Amino acid sequence: MTSYKKLNKILLWVLVVAFSILLAGGLVIFKNEAPRPSKIVNEQGTTVVTKQQLLSGQAVYEKYGLTDYGTYLGNGTYFGPDYTAQSLHIYLKGMDQYYAQKKYDKNFKELNTDQKSGIKGIVQKEIRTNRYNKDKDQLTLTTAQVAGLKHLTSYYRSVFRNNPKEAGMPENLIKNNTDDFMHNGDKIDQLTYFFFWGAWMSSTNRPGQMYSYTNNWPYDLDAGNVMTSDAMLWTALSVTLFVAGVGIIIYFYKKYAFDMEYTESFRDMGEIKTDEPITSSQRKAAKYFLIVMLMFLVQIMLGELMSHYYVEQGFFGLPLQNLWPFNLAKTWHLQLAIFWIATAWLATGIYIAPRALGREPKHQGLLVDILFWALIVVVGGSMLGEWGSVLGIINDKWWLFGHFGWEYVEMGKFWQILFIIGMVIWIVILLRGFLPAIKVKKNADRSRLLTLLLCGSIAIPLIYLASLFILPNSHVTFADYWRWWIVHLWVEGIFESFAVILIGYLLVDMKLTTIKSTIRALYFQLILLLGTGVIVMGHHYFWEGDHSIWLALGACFSALEVIPLCLLVWEAYTHYRVYKESKKDFPYKGTFMFLVSTGLWNAIGAGALGWLINAPAINYFEHGTQWTSAHAHGSMAGVYGFFSIAIMLFALRHLTKTDFWTQKVEKWVKWACAALNVGLAGMVFVTLMPLGYLQLKDGLEHGYWHSRLASFYQTPLTRGLTIARSVPDIIFTIGVVIILVIVIRSLFHLKKASNKLDPIDYDIK
Repeated sequence: MTSYKKLNKILLWVLVVAFSILLAGGLVIFKNEAPRPSKIVNEQGTTVVTKQQLLSGQAVYEKYGLTDYGTYLGNGTYFGPDYTAQSLHIYLKGMDQYYAQKKYDKNFKELNTDQKSGIKGIVQKEIRTNRYNKDKDQLTLTTAQVAGLKHLTSYYRSVFRNNPKEAGMPENLIKNNTDDFMHNGDKIDQLTYFFFWGAWMSSTNRPGQMYSYTNNWPYDLDAGNVMTSDAMLWTALSVTLFVAGVGIIIYFYKKYAFDMEYTESFRDMGEIKTDEPITSSQRKAAKYFLIVMLMFLVQIMLGELMSHYYVEQGFFGLPLQNLWPFNLAKTWHLQLAIFWIATAWLATGIYIAPRALGREPKHQGLLVDILFWALIVVVGGSMLGEWGSVLGIINDKWWLFGHFGWEYVEMGKFWQILFIIGMVIWIVILLRGFLPAIKVKKNADRSRLLTLLLCGSIAIPLIYLASLFILPNSHVTFADYWRWWIVHLWVEGIFESFAVILIGYLLVDMKLTTIKSTIRALYFQLILLLGTGVIVMGHHYFWEGDHSIWLALGACFSALEVIPLCLLVWEAYTHYRVYKESKKDFPYKGTFMFLVSTGLWNAIGAGALGWLINAPAINYFEHGTQWTSAHAHGSMAGVYGFFSIAIMLFALRHLTKTDFWTQKVEKWVKWACAALNVGLAGMVFVTLMPLGYLQLKDGLEHGYWHSRLASFYQTPLTRGLTIARSVPDIIFTIGVVIILVIVIRSLFHLKKASNKLDPIDYDIK
């Protein structure tokens, strides 16, 4: 169990098994997708909706970035309504009204309780019946269902046309252009057909089953949508598996001592030097960090703008929603988070490559410059494209250059491809430094550590290729299957694994841990992270039209995923120990403060808050509320954000002259770390968690559709909580500004470039 060969074999088998299950489950998903009929007809056979109109409505939803305003099947952004739940509710009201007029010649509201109950029972039975004919590829609607669809169409015409009261949105957002992937006709009506199809699949029983295509999500008693027995059963089993898993993991962890051992010189921190020469490509990496912090600052300012939209239509009375509507601000907010975190990692990799090799590969600086300007083009071009698409300026080819329409995959396909090319250039830069270093036979441990880091780096662009499988007319279940490869497997799986490897590498680089113990610890952590983190994507497949097998897989592996995340608390403690026991001249105090923060937020934000929402019995009611947002902020900012700052400070410490890092600068780094942690904790626990609690309570009492209404944020309590968020937001912003100032000042204290370096000494006892 302790040899590299055995650990490597276990890791490879874990990857093979995990991805085999994921891909096999994907095939099951695709075979069980809800049908998109060639046409929807009434009982007389007259066509009501064509497939072209349905797909056109999906394209409208995508082009105007509505996924960054509301949600569809619970996936998207949590400010606006869930269009599936809302459509289902409005559609049912239309059917209720139809039967009230037919049976009693009255409005539904005028009926007594018994009459209303009788109609609701008829409607529920009617919508649960699946009238899709597979041979004809045709869906038949009853007369009452057609009336419900007409009622829904009328409702969304009032919402999207000549309605300036939609919070955070400009009036008449949706234009009537017939652009790529669209069909002639009224675009708001076609959008309604897309919403109706989601309502139909969420409330109609699968053939041969007693639950809908979405496992009875969303919760709506009038539709007969209640949690399935499988959801409760697998929640209970997942808790049992978690308890057993904790014991098993601790047993192996302790028996084989899978922790990093500190070197004999651990307490002699004063020997660590950062005055070594740097190469031309390393020096050029410094400008990346300026872009990192500028993107970070813009990202959080957009977050603060969105907070204003929750409580007012504009920004202190200014109608900014006409220039930056909520969905555009959310698109940029989310995309910039990925960009600035990824850029910090790119720059750190660029710095490490010559350091590992001990010299500058030929023309390395040119590649670094090409990558830098490619990054600027992708960031700037994609953001302008999304702005033009959402505001109706970019019409034809919107899916190539504008808003692609899916959360986390907002970049148009053209920008996605350029982004992948940029990451490939980065891999080439790393290969030119790492491969020659790996081939050196002097130290097998050194080669293995570099190989792990290189493999982790290659996985980043490799997994992002999943984005290329999605097209604007892809089935939403198919699209979301691959989208979660980006959202979860790429961000929460590959990013997490790369971060763990890089932390281990840096600890060896800083001569704090022995290389042998570090490699063993990395194998153990990777086996746990990838063994649970790949299949754990199943908890995103509960309610989007997938097979119910994911209730079992998602529940069990979501429970197990928390274990390795919580074990990182011990790693955070070891980082804290280094920080506290180091001498005053220890050069990496700033890095270690942020590494400690990373470990803690891994346990709290990713682990505890993820555990809170991932079990099926909770997720069924909570899905798409502010508790999900709390988990997202705690894990994205607290883990990847703070880790990115940590490695940036490590690289800058070596790129700048030693005399720049005065006690005053170190003190400002400490204050920045405190401000960022306090600000993030305030966002999560002062605003998002209480709001999520109130939203969940509202959904349990009135139905999921009700908890997602914009009016939820207009009660005195929710408004007060939202306004109170401005305090932690400001504190967090202060922390970002401090780091930005430090980065700007550091650029004026860079070392001069040299062509020769001393390779890292890995033979540390």
